[in-house]
Amino acid sequence: MKVAIPSDDRVTITQRTGQSKGFMVYEVENNSVIYAEYRVNTQKEHDETEEHSHAQIIELLNDVDILLVAAIGKYMKKDIEQSNLKFQLVQGEKSLTQIIDNFIKSH
Repeated sequence: MKVAIPSDDRVTITQRTGQSKGFMVYEVENNSVIYAEYRVNTQKEHDETEEHSHAQIIELLNDVDILLVAAIGKYMKKDIEQSNLKFQLVQGEKSLTQIIDNFIKSH
């Protein structure tokens, strides 16, 4: 299973998923991370009040099973719901290491 988490610094989760500088992608097998990589988000910044697409992000994460997010805007949510990608809200935790560990323990 592949799990992605938006992050600007590769250490903590980004609060604004669609404007994250990139995504840590973890491959999880047998309750362990067997591979991790950082994928740079090439989508340009955008005005949250106007409708916009996150197609570049969806394509960047096309092999990911689930996206763990701190928050998700209505347009990002709409684009994800129209794709094969699933998302789950993460509350309270900031550390990517702790987030992925918690995810593994709960699945």
